[in-house]
Amino acid sequence: MFPRYLINFDLSKIKKIYTDFLIVGSGIAGLYTSLKLCNKGEVTLLTKSKLKESSTEYAQGGIAVALGDKDSPHLHMEDTLKAGANFCDPEAVEVLVTEGPECVEELIE
Repeated sequence: MFPRYLINFDLSKIKKIYTDFLIVGSGIAGLYTSLKLCNKGEVTLLTKSKLKESSTEYAQGGIAVALGDKDSPHLHMEDTLKAGANFCDPEAVEVLVTEGPECVEELIE
């Protein structure tokens, strides 16, 4: 007979956490979601290691948005599609360049 679990453990020894929102991951998506939910209830952010140990922390260049007077979502889209060498999904890029500036402004606040 095979054991029911691959690893024997006692559920009574596992710490229980009660929260309104459990966010898994401390990258930009997890942190942004935590910020959006913190006024709606208790938020618990779960990370695999340290808070800054995420793909976002190691991403080269971060994320760009058209915020300057000499830039625009249209120019940003052209630049992104060109730099992406046909690997970018144009619809996803359009969402990024149109909604990105508002999200970055919100994070800055």
